[in-house]
Amino acid sequence: MPSREQFAALRLELLRGGVAPLYVERTILELGEHYEDLENDARCAGMSEEDAALTALKMLGSEQTIAAAVMARPELMSWSRRWPTVALCVRSAATIGALPALPVLYCVRSEELVRWSGAVASAVVLVGLLLAGLNWMIVLV
Repeated sequence: MPSREQFAALRLELLRGGVAPLYVERTILELGEHYEDLENDARCAGMSEEDAALTALKMLGSEQTIAAAVMARPELMSWSRRWPTVALCVRSAATIGALPALPVLYCVRSEELVRWSGAVASAVVLVGLLLAGLNWMIVLV
């Protein structure tokens, strides 16, 4: 069977390529099952353990080929890769929206933090939504 490092390298390459983590895990699981099926078929055909493993690896394909095939499908990409403008707006709004909460979180004691967390959270959400809307309007213009 292929080593865990080989599948770990493929997993890392897919994640770096922007494939959603859910699809990366599903792909790795399916590759492992497909490899086992190929190896069992080769053993049933009368090959030795080593020959069956080599044949299964050869039929499975190279890591680069598998990664290229998965990354060529845009529906498997994470939402931030499919809609980079929206991701940028959300990230900017979340960052700017969290700024008013930082002094409060720094100065407030733990018992006061519980009391003010609702107000801070709603302020962050409100400011974030306003800035996201403004950012989105700027992008559309």
